Amino acid sequence: MKKNNLLSIIYIIVFICIISSLSLLMPIVKSDMDKEKRNAAKLPKIVKENKLNTDFFDELTDYFSDNFAFRQQLSTADAVIKANVFKTSNQERVVLGKEDWLYYSESMHDYLGRDVMSERGINNAVRVLFLIQENCSDNGRKFLFVVAPNKNSLYPQYMPDNFLRTDSDTNYDMLRNGMIDSGINFVDLHQAFRDDDRIMYHRLDSHWNNEGATFAVDLMFSALDKEHYDYTDEPYTIQKIHRGDLYNILYPSLDELDDNVIYDREHIYTYVNDVSSVEDPIILTSNDYAEGSVVMFRDSYGNASMPYIADEFGRGFFSKGQPVDLDQAVYQNADTVIYEIVERNIGWIIEYLPYMDAPIRVFDEAVQYVEDADTSINIEDKGNRFLIYGKVDERYTDDTSYIYLGITLSDGSRMVYEASPASYESVDSVNEAYYSYGAYINKAFLSGDFDVEIITEKNDKWYGYVSK
Repeated sequence: MKKNNLLSIIYIIVFICIISSLSLLMPIVKSDMDKEKRNAAKLPKIVKENKLNTDFFDELTDYFSDNFAFRQQLSTADAVIKANVFKTSNQERVVLGKEDWLYYSESMHDYLGRDVMSERGINNAVRVLFLIQENCSDNGRKFLFVVAPNKNSLYPQYMPDNFLRTDSDTNYDMLRNGMIDSGINFVDLHQAFRDDDRIMYHRLDSHWNNEGATFAVDLMFSALDKEHYDYTDEPYTIQKIHRGDLYNILYPSLDELDDNVIYDREHIYTYVNDVSSVEDPIILTSNDYAEGSVVMFRDSYGNASMPYIADEFGRGFFSKGQPVDLDQAVYQNADTVIYEIVERNIGWIIEYLPYMDAPIRVFDEAVQYVEDADTSINIEDKGNRFLIYGKVDERYTDDTSYIYLGITLSDGSRMVYEASPASYESVDSVNEAYYSYGAYINKAFLSGDFDVEIITEKNDKWYGYVSK
């Protein structure tokens, strides 16, 4: 009995020593967070913004979880065991598929048909794209919208059998139908990739490989009626040089590389600004052998496609992130604007208000004014523009209703603008953006005091709400 008690005490001491060492070695043994594509939690402060930090202990738990010594090595060991024994992933962001294929968990909603956008949300997204395209067209620029397909939308055969793919319309299906009806210039990459037998996405990464990038870019240039180099018959080699983003998340301390297509043809553009990699948020390019100027708003799928686009324009401006800022098209004197977003982030179209002048509209409908509307109107000075934003009352707003701003100046003159049905304020989910609106009004058209009214349509009747 005494021997058993002694062993128990020894086990406890060893356990405490191991746990303590993980904390004591934190300043020395650090995790390589670049592999996981995120920042480690920072040591929290007891007092934050001159107030007691009520989240201190939760933040301290997050800090320790991200920074304890050998975290990535232990996590990798756990991932290897679960992958080989239980055929599952230990990371909520990664889905382990068949034949070691990896998928991004944020794409599962599209794959399973869950949490799809409402009819109002899809109509809003289409309208935002229409307004961006209209702005480009009015200023003599071509516009192209591109949705990069989720990996499991194209290659479901490697998904685990316990994930049952939806037969109902996805966000992309509904958005595509709306774009066709509204005349949006877009490329249907989903259908194009499905019609091709090649595997053009990485096995260990969520993105397309270089072959997929050139395939997409060729379709983009064709949609823009722009002559370009065709990589279809370009010689290439397969090299194991790509570090997969999903692999790094799942196995942060391992170094297996993924295959990628490397073409013989070298790129001919040069960087204008200081660029560390194609993942930089702002990239400026120049090419003496090409003409024209492009502004591209992109996400991570633009990493592989950006070089092939830069090769075809004399100047290029590539912006990673949101919102779309059409002032950049003016600054760059661009003749072409490309807006690319991955399928799983379609909701971002209405979650981030595009930065552009709101269009003036002719509006002569009879308006019924209501005082009980749950409608908000916020006005902010943004330098050479006023920003007017808020939310409208769904009781007075159809799924297809546009949102108009009636602005009356102190001299009695009145202008009507169409607002973008998108959110300026940050939202926790796309659902919160369904009844949001925002508009940037050039100050050149406003002088002195002014009143603002919000006008929406419900059942063929127009309703107005006037700011107090």
